[in-house]
Amino acid sequence: MANIPSFPPVHFNFGAIKELTPALEQHGIDRPLIITDQGLVEHGVVQKLRDALPADMAVAVFDNIPENPTIAGVEQALEVYKSNNSNGIIGLGGGSVLDSGKALRVAATHDMTVIEILNNLDKITPDVAPYITIPTTAGTGAEVTFGGGIHPVTNGPAMTIRSIHVQPDLAICDPEFTMTLPPRLTAATGMDALTHCVEGFLSCNPNPPCEAIALDGTRRVVDFIERAFNDGSDREARSEMSMAALQGGMAIYMGLGPIHALSMSFGDSPLHHGTLVTVAMPAVMRFYSGRIPGTGLERFAEAMHLTADKESGNRIADAVTELNAKLDLPSTVREMGYEKTDMDRMIKDAFDSGFNHFAPFQPSMDEYEKLVTEVLG
Repeated sequence: MANIPSFPPVHFNFGAIKELTPALEQHGIDRPLIITDQGLVEHGVVQKLRDALPADMAVAVFDNIPENPTIAGVEQALEVYKSNNSNGIIGLGGGSVLDSGKALRVAATHDMTVIEILNNLDKITPDVAPYITIPTTAGTGAEVTFGGGIHPVTNGPAMTIRSIHVQPDLAICDPEFTMTLPPRLTAATGMDALTHCVEGFLSCNPNPPCEAIALDGTRRVVDFIERAFNDGSDREARSEMSMAALQGGMAIYMGLGPIHALSMSFGDSPLHHGTLVTVAMPAVMRFYSGRIPGTGLERFAEAMHLTADKESGNRIADAVTELNAKLDLPSTVREMGYEKTDMDRMIKDAFDSGFNHFAPFQPSMDEYEKLVTEVLG
């Protein structure tokens, strides 16, 4: 059996934000830098966070993290961190913000540039800046994971940051901070959580506790994502989707697979990651049908309230396709606006992706050609 990992501590529930000030004190942070994005400033979410902090606390804010995390964004945040003599980081946002914070906590304490860090992950030491995450989407799971992706250039392929030392020190999951998430992102990030659950659950890295978490997260997505999408003020649905996102993040500890490898084929674009993996999921489930030994697909189908039999992979694919349509999500990458045509490069990017290492059945180059063609549309 694989090593069973330990997750960061988590405060979860409406009102969990009240735990932030004691947590800052516990981690010795009295000059925090909040990293976030412009959308959260405009929707008043950043102010809600500031209102939860002591009025006399020296708080700095960097609110220009881009939609997909970049080296430039991390470097700009680092300048603000240093100029304000900050001594800890609060990541308030979705996956882009939270992954940027993982790189920032290393850059703040290591004598390396961000690109040097990404090229030398083995040189990351435990000496990193304190980091507390507060997710504002319900899908990425980045609030508890020890990896992420950073783009060296905007719209260029992402590089991996992965080290147990970038794992956040604490996650504060307050569903109140997801209430302003618009329907489009509610759908895309929520289905992103489903892809984390399925790829973690089906991975070749056995971990029964995480597998149980992944199946429970799956049930929550299937049961509550339409409610959250149709009525953003539905507090029960928001809470359940926040928990599903957290569980999806925990499932990532078992590894991912071809769904995420396929997203790398189109990573040279501004397209939303959650939507990319959602579009890729049906094709991979159809590919897995009849190829995976054991009962993994059947058990996952049961978690989605589907009939479990030898056609489970196809049933899952059809159910996800139907759910995506209900959520107004695209069915192909072309529908998302992707215009590039260099198929050989797309196929190679998917085949070479490190996400394949944990797949229960790794597609060949020829099989990836068929998968890329189907997902591209």
